Amino acid sequence: MGKPLRVLVVEDSQEDAELLIQELRRSGYEPTYERVETAEALSAALDRQGWDIAFGDYSMPHFNGVAALKRLKERGLDIPFIFVSGTIGEDMAVEAMMNGASDYVIKGNLKRLLPAVDRELREAAVRRERKQSDEALQESEERLRMAINAAQMYTWDWDVRTGRLIRNGHYQEVYGSDLPVSESTYDFFLQTVHPEDRRKVEQAVDLALQQNIPYRVDFRIVRSSGDIRWLETQGQAYRDGDGRVVRMIGVTQDITERKRAEEMIQQMAYYDPLTELPNRNHLYDRLLNGIRTDEGRGQSFALLLMDLDRFKEINDTLGHHRGDLLLQQVGARLKSVLFKPDLVARLGGDEFAILLQKLAKVEDVHVVIQKIQKALEPPFIIEGLPIYVEASIGVALYPDHGGNPDSLMQRADVALYAAKETGRGFLFYHADHDRHSPRRLALIGELRHAIDHGQLRLHFQPKIDLNARRVVGAEALVRWQHPEYGSVPPDQFIGPAERTGLIKSLTQWVLEAALLQCRAWRRSGINLRVSINLSVRNLHEPRLVERVAEALQKAGVGADRLMLEITESAIMADPNLAMEVLTRLNAMGVGLSIDDFGTGYSSLAYLKRLPVDEIKIDKSFVIGMATDLNDAVIVRSTIDLAHNLGLKVIAEGVENEALYEKLSALDCDEAQGYYMSRPLPPPELTRWFSESPWGMKKG
Repeated sequence: MGKPLRVLVVEDSQEDAELLIQELRRSGYEPTYERVETAEALSAALDRQGWDIAFGDYSMPHFNGVAALKRLKERGLDIPFIFVSGTIGEDMAVEAMMNGASDYVIKGNLKRLLPAVDRELREAAVRRERKQSDEALQESEERLRMAINAAQMYTWDWDVRTGRLIRNGHYQEVYGSDLPVSESTYDFFLQTVHPEDRRKVEQAVDLALQQNIPYRVDFRIVRSSGDIRWLETQGQAYRDGDGRVVRMIGVTQDITERKRAEEMIQQMAYYDPLTELPNRNHLYDRLLNGIRTDEGRGQSFALLLMDLDRFKEINDTLGHHRGDLLLQQVGARLKSVLFKPDLVARLGGDEFAILLQKLAKVEDVHVVIQKIQKALEPPFIIEGLPIYVEASIGVALYPDHGGNPDSLMQRADVALYAAKETGRGFLFYHADHDRHSPRRLALIGELRHAIDHGQLRLHFQPKIDLNARRVVGAEALVRWQHPEYGSVPPDQFIGPAERTGLIKSLTQWVLEAALLQCRAWRRSGINLRVSINLSVRNLHEPRLVERVAEALQKAGVGADRLMLEITESAIMADPNLAMEVLTRLNAMGVGLSIDDFGTGYSSLAYLKRLPVDEIKIDKSFVIGMATDLNDAVIVRSTIDLAHNLGLKVIAEGVENEALYEKLSALDCDEAQGYYMSRPLPPPELTRWFSESPWGMKKG
């Protein structure tokens, strides 16, 4: 019996629809489907039944997949939509994806159909779980508000000279029968405070007495029955004509229900209710914290994603109740083989994650996987029934496979899918596993040819002096004009080039081409500094300094006309090596800049020692400062810090006038971004120099 699947097909060809359904059946699904070819039929189908997935032809005589997709979006339906078409080209496919399509598959070549369907169904399930979690959180927050409104409160008046404490209001409801009278003393009150909170309360009161400022403190009291209640107290001291404190008046509120609601919200937000394991949010936070704690040192850790093979069959055969019991037992076994600070999380369905925080070497991951597999070998006894399970595991390593939680999760998921597809039990992520890898691998194979045969081009983005409002430099950015694929985005070949070591040749080409362009501009009367980017691989190149010197000499350009930009994370990957290389480059007179500052977690003490001239604030902070107060504070603090260290500050990602003016007001030195100019090829930039208000010549 295949996996049930409700399929909606927007297609004018019954034969093509049948071929699609047959492919789904061969892939292990048992689809029930409806074919529609008009807007009216689509609306009727959407009214009748909830659908798991939809497919659409891009081009039909009277109605098409684009219109169908628009109709789904207008109704607010979150249904994966995949184009299956014989006419769709790359440009149309990109446009379709931008309009909300999940993927596209070419008719007559349905190899990518199953991976696309499996992936989109998994992601749709994750979105549904997130929506349910968000709705549950909103309900809990409403209960929290109701609990706060229903909380008991009382006022109090403490005569500091006599020690007498008088309460009015609901104090008996707070303390119960333990406090039957309104009059007491401050010392007696302290005896009711939980021993662990007593010092906190005394310090808050003493500070208010000494500095005459209001205070607020939350703490626990312990009733004689042992019942613990949470209270929040606000108070203020009053002085006589001689400045002596004579009274303190305040209000106390029972916040026990609020505390319980907060704990419940915390539990719901960060823990899976079925297994009581950490959930996806908890895992994401731990990943983020691990990366921040690492501070760019490159200390490895591993993320394992695991799901149970044929779990759907277990659920369908034995029922969801027994499936849930199985998931609980699987979670317990996983926890039993791991130790702190390792983390086991349930991400949803039958998918679990294992975070190995203190990984020493790759071999350690193999040991843990063997322990997991061994722990899952004995049958699970579910209501007297023995159930045997096997698992597939995908592994991603930090920092090798990703430098942020999203990339690590995505690549571990890619490895998991490859492990299931090959039946190998577990696999470490490799670029070959990625669904785009055939083209990417082909591109890397052709990049060497591109370098040697003139397929690469340089574009330059100008840097503007914010005070003078004039261009003072330009950053060189490489572009690849592929004879078959056209313009290849840099993110499709820069990263792979770095992983394969081809980045050294690519950087050398950029260096030489940028310096030649710098010389050409200087001969035409345009004298500015050009910037190029170095990667962590470049820093490890033994002859980097010599290559830079040779390129300068060959182009006949002074060292002061060259600025090398190195990312903060690349520097922190090997601080000692970075210090040595940068010191030698600095001695030559080459300018040095720390790129993407704010993302690499370098220490201020280390930053002081680096022989750099400027720092570039990462564009994520610059773009965010218009709407996010935290980003604005980071930018302002970075500018102040850099200036105190004698460094210039460059802001990248300046997209509008408001950001430009705000940075100018913060005394930022230079900026680059689309507000002034996008990256331009040399002829266009040369024209821009003379025509733009930011250009080299005054108009």
